[in-house]
Amino acid sequence: MSMVLSRLSLYLALPALLLGLWPDGEPDQYWILLLLGLLWLGQFAALRQRIGTSRWLLIPTGILTLAIIATFLIAEHWVSVDLWQRGLDFLPGHWELFHSRPPILALCMIFGLILNVLLLSRLGLGSPITLLLVAMCGAWLGYRSLTPPPEHASSLNGIPLPMLVALWLLWAAQGLSLFPTLRRYWRRILLPLLVGGLIALLAMVSWQEQRQTDDLRLYALAASEGNRIATLLATETDDHVKAMRRFASFWNMLGHVPTRSEWEQQAKRYHDDFGYFRNIAFIDLDGTVIRVYPLRGNQSTLDLNLYKSYTLARKALDRSLIYGIEGQTGIVDFLQGGRGIINYLPVRNLVDGTLLGAVSMSVSVDTLLNSLLAQTSNRNQAITLSGNGQLYFHYGPLGDLADWRYQQMVEMGTDRLILSVRPSLSWLQAMRSRLPEITLIFGILLAYLLHMVLYIYRRLAHQHRLANQANASLREEIKERERLQQEIEWIASHDELTQLPNRRELMHWMDACEHPLPLAVLICDLDHFKSVNDHFGHLEGDRYLKTIAERCRLPVERAGGMFARYGGEEFVACLPNCDRHMAGKIAESIRRTVAQSGLVLPNDEPVTLSIGVSVTDSLPLQRNRIFQTADDSLYRAKQEGRNRVVLAEPSESTL
Repeated sequence: MSMVLSRLSLYLALPALLLGLWPDGEPDQYWILLLLGLLWLGQFAALRQRIGTSRWLLIPTGILTLAIIATFLIAEHWVSVDLWQRGLDFLPGHWELFHSRPPILALCMIFGLILNVLLLSRLGLGSPITLLLVAMCGAWLGYRSLTPPPEHASSLNGIPLPMLVALWLLWAAQGLSLFPTLRRYWRRILLPLLVGGLIALLAMVSWQEQRQTDDLRLYALAASEGNRIATLLATETDDHVKAMRRFASFWNMLGHVPTRSEWEQQAKRYHDDFGYFRNIAFIDLDGTVIRVYPLRGNQSTLDLNLYKSYTLARKALDRSLIYGIEGQTGIVDFLQGGRGIINYLPVRNLVDGTLLGAVSMSVSVDTLLNSLLAQTSNRNQAITLSGNGQLYFHYGPLGDLADWRYQQMVEMGTDRLILSVRPSLSWLQAMRSRLPEITLIFGILLAYLLHMVLYIYRRLAHQHRLANQANASLREEIKERERLQQEIEWIASHDELTQLPNRRELMHWMDACEHPLPLAVLICDLDHFKSVNDHFGHLEGDRYLKTIAERCRLPVERAGGMFARYGGEEFVACLPNCDRHMAGKIAESIRRTVAQSGLVLPNDEPVTLSIGVSVTDSLPLQRNRIFQTADDSLYRAKQEGRNRVVLAEPSESTL
């Protein structure tokens, strides 16, 4: 019966998928339809025992699903949103990442169903927990699909109802096929399922809370940007009004209508300081513009009577020319083109208080806001200024914007306008935290793994013990091999009798020395040592060599050098950073050490040592040359009677 219901559920999923083909303009539905269609075909092939065909369909589908999931997880500085978008641009048509990417819960459901089919619905491979996780994702996705989206969402919230139904029918088909096995082994899997389900539930709740918190953070970023722009606008407006008051005070002190040269000289300074001034003008008591700066672009306003030609500013102009107080307009259309606000400040004679006229400044809204926004990085946010049913200013992208915006009331002259900040979808994708989705995915993965651990723990306990024993034996064997390897390496680089480094190790050590100059080489040869071997035997000779090696290496190693056996009764000391004087002292110390060792020759004379010393302080280091020089010095020591130290002349060592 369960198998019949399973097939029926699978067949019913196909009409639901076909119903989802009804176009409604959402690109993410195309991806879900593609993935669900391939999943249905793969599941149908598995039902018909076409396992190979099923895998050929489902493995690429699973990889594609994982690739889409990865776009939620990979950090922005690893793979940027722009890079993902460039990949979508290769596809035909217009694909925007925000609208093209299905909800992560839908992707988790699809991947879980694909995985369960590939695992052949086996109990031992985690099929029960996989279906439970898919059901939990489906329940959460259904809730999000059937309820209004969050106010400040940074990603798509749900999927259309036909696709949700298709997902549940595909889940039912797999669950019903597994039902007989579940009914048989439910006691074995109940506890692992409960634990895994609890972990997954905690992960989903945590994901939901983190996502809401992050969406509020993104909204707060947009709000802080809007508040900052509003603050900059208010500060800048206050600054230029104060500056114009100082400007008007100058003409008050002057006491007469400014001449053209006087006007241009003073107005130029203020116009240069505030680049968003469209013009600065002087208006006489009749409302006629008699002075204007800059003249270029404002010729049409010169000698113009504002009362007759510019009725929009009449009320503000009356405040300055009639009542002698400051006047201000809202946003108006300039006669010479553009929009902005106009401030009027009265000018009077300070002596008798009579009005002389008014100073006006025309502030271009576009130029003012562009100058403020140039100080910030707002390219990924659409910033608008609107009011009275009109859009006065727009900055930033025109399309692909978020469904929400931050609005702030600002004052522009006598108007109260709305400053709106609306982030772009690319900005939302780049700035949104990856942590919530990482929490969800790793929580689901942890739930699956914990279920598997609990399920197979008892069955694998014995195998674990055997594996541990094998591992312990293997570790012991590895340790023994490492010890033997170290011993072989040591033997290859040392003399086994004297425990001293051999010739190869000495040469390697010399090559590895950094900054060795001046470098001293001492070649030491035991005098008449052959008689010791001939008279006392080789065992006694070996004892002599070991005793001499132990005594002679100490002064050399204290000086930072190496004492090595060179062969037979020859030893070599290599001393970096050792000058000629120091080399002679160390060589003499070695010679005395041997002479005072208590070792005697067959004629009861003490064993002595002849030493040839060569010191070089020039580069490149000629190793063969310095050894040859030291050997020549040793030869001279032998010729001169043995038991002595002979130092090569500096000229010999540097030839």
